[in-house]
Amino acid sequence: MVLQRNVFLRLLLVGLCGGLCGCGEDSAPADAPPREAPASRPSEERPRQDLESVENLTEAAANRLIEFSDALRKRDFDAAGAYVAPGFQGRAFGPTRPEKTLLLPAGVTRSLHRIGEEAPWLDARLWLRSIEDLLAPLESIERVFFKTRAGDFSPDRQSGSLRLTTEIIGRKAGGVMWALYGHAGAEVVLGAGGWRLRRFDLERYRITERRRPMFTDVASSAGLSWTAPRIGTKGNDKFYWRGAATADFDGDGFFDVFTSTNERNFLYRNLGNGTFEDVTEAAGLARPTGPTAPLFLDYDNDGDLDLFLAFVGWEEDGVPAGESLHLFRNDGRGRFTDVSAETGVGAIRMCAFSAVAADFDGDGWLDIFVCGYNRLDAVYPDSWYRATNGTANVLLRNRKGRGFVDVAREAGVAGHAWTYAAAAADFDEDGDQDLYVANDYGDNDFFVNRGDGTFENAAKKLGVLDTGNGMGAAFADLDGDGDLDLYVSNMSSSAGNRILRRLAQRPTDPLEAKLFKLAAGNSIFLQGEDGRFERLPPERGGISASWAWSPALLDIDLDGTLDIYVANGFISGNSLKDT
Repeated sequence: MVLQRNVFLRLLLVGLCGGLCGCGEDSAPADAPPREAPASRPSEERPRQDLESVENLTEAAANRLIEFSDALRKRDFDAAGAYVAPGFQGRAFGPTRPEKTLLLPAGVTRSLHRIGEEAPWLDARLWLRSIEDLLAPLESIERVFFKTRAGDFSPDRQSGSLRLTTEIIGRKAGGVMWALYGHAGAEVVLGAGGWRLRRFDLERYRITERRRPMFTDVASSAGLSWTAPRIGTKGNDKFYWRGAATADFDGDGFFDVFTSTNERNFLYRNLGNGTFEDVTEAAGLARPTGPTAPLFLDYDNDGDLDLFLAFVGWEEDGVPAGESLHLFRNDGRGRFTDVSAETGVGAIRMCAFSAVAADFDGDGWLDIFVCGYNRLDAVYPDSWYRATNGTANVLLRNRKGRGFVDVAREAGVAGHAWTYAAAAADFDEDGDQDLYVANDYGDNDFFVNRGDGTFENAAKKLGVLDTGNGMGAAFADLDGDGDLDLYVSNMSSSAGNRILRRLAQRPTDPLEAKLFKLAAGNSIFLQGEDGRFERLPPERGGISASWAWSPALLDIDLDGTLDIYVANGFISGNSLKDT
């Protein structure tokens, strides 16, 4: 292998995780080419064996800028000054006249600013003062982040040039939401305390304001809040969150909520007045605790919604066993009974992260596809780009409400690929439900329903293999042409992408080529007239969402077009380095 193995480990374990804090990034406007930052030695001229040391230097500088960002977020400008080198020169975020101002739907105003060569250079004191003035109107600051996109360093490793993006999000008086996103070149120099900014060459930025927030967090006032122990401490020692499901379980016309923690389950009944009541005990859902990806469905066709629960943790060969799958039947009055044993669901032994319900065999009864993952605390993936030691997927065929039987192997959808999520839809409009499967380590699967109880894996043929760390999928008509498109959530990472861009200059190693996609972010696939899919280019947006999960495609602002909501993150705290 051309690169040392630990380069790949850094890419997959550190680089991918390092991108967590860069959620919400977007691409530079196509009509605004970035001003080139001075480089001591272009990356393409570097020997490949030098890539790891270059990335080590870049990551060290990036981490210093994260600390600098955190000081600015706290408005501690004395502390921020420690990250600026003597002789610093920088161009400020204004005041500049907007090059263009856009009036967008839902009360949004966006101003675009370009910094010309005539813009003055400020010393450290004045530059920090300009940032202080920029932040002064904000009553609260949610985020300040100077993010490192690329780096290059002098032969003596004492100075370097960086490509940066800057993101600031806060709230002004009257609840006005305010956000800045900018692009800059920078120079850093190594000092006694670490890397420090010597030059900040701001090129362009945009400011977005919304008169009022689109969403307001009302969890506490609505009775839906719960504080969990810090991850890694007693009571919260798992590496995954439990998920949530909404449905009108009691038939009163209002959506209710089910979720869980390590300690207990929660079923919140919607009272219809903006508040919720905890009815877990009365509904019979207090145990077992710790399910993942709860799923409401009417499995017995009696007109009310039952509850399916998956669980992580089953192991064989001496490893202590966890919970199996569970199914709870709704009696129509809001009381649930565990029918796992009598329906055959409880006999299934697997490590399951999520599930999707659909009538896959067209008999009028909902079946359940359960995604088979594995115990990361007990089992290591046998490949970064095509793991095959996950627990098998399960396809529970509904026996007309009398129970379920696993037909995954006969149907051709079992696999052992560390499957994380799935989405079902009739993408080809032939009257049966097809199944897209997102796998965490490698190629995804697209199981096209043959209509006879079996499936063909047509992911390669249809152009949606999407090699990467797949963690979510959703179907919808994103381009308004009347057919279903596909959105897939993966990991994106600045550190990983920095490495991949360097590797991509001379992609000669087959393993490296397979790894190119692993840090590249989410994918949007538009369906063509022939039923095949084409990946939307990154410059069209909607791609970077850091460690991305569970996409939802919906018209949030009611403008007639679908928007994309993507949950992101893994482990985070107050510091941007706390990932």
